[in-house]
Amino acid sequence: MKHWQKERNYRKHENEDGTLTHIITVDDQEVEVSAEVFEAYSQADRRERYQAERDDGRLLSLERLAEDEMQLSHLTDKHIESAEDLAIQEMMIKQLLNAANLLSSEEQTLIRALFIENMSEREYAQVIGLSQKGVNKRKHKALQKVYEFWYSTPPVFRDGQ
Repeated sequence: MKHWQKERNYRKHENEDGTLTHIITVDDQEVEVSAEVFEAYSQADRRERYQAERDDGRLLSLERLAEDEMQLSHLTDKHIESAEDLAIQEMMIKQLLNAANLLSSEEQTLIRALFIENMSEREYAQVIGLSQKGVNKRKHKALQKVYEFWYSTPPVFRDGQ
């Protein structure tokens, strides 16, 4: 703890008759205040010192953010995407939907079950009455169609480029 008592701008003074005088220094002038005001002021000071000690070394400044190469948006709970990122993401989703439309209804159902409903290949195989190996083979065939479509399109629609 630092020598806060020497640096504080409030103090109690014991009078000759044993009573206490509560003094706060404001603009280099000592002002006598009531015990209630003194108590509230000293509590606020203690709270401020506690906060400073607790946050010591963790204080944020724009200069420190720049030094750490951190963007201000990373300090919020929600990361705010740029308009460009949102537009690219929307184009990629459209492209993926176009690729999904190339699949047969059975392939779409398979992909939905495995990747959206999180079914295992074994579970899905039991549902449709096929072996797990058969489901795996169909999954790879469907994903190959999506892959080929995806990489046959202009690169602006893929990988965020």
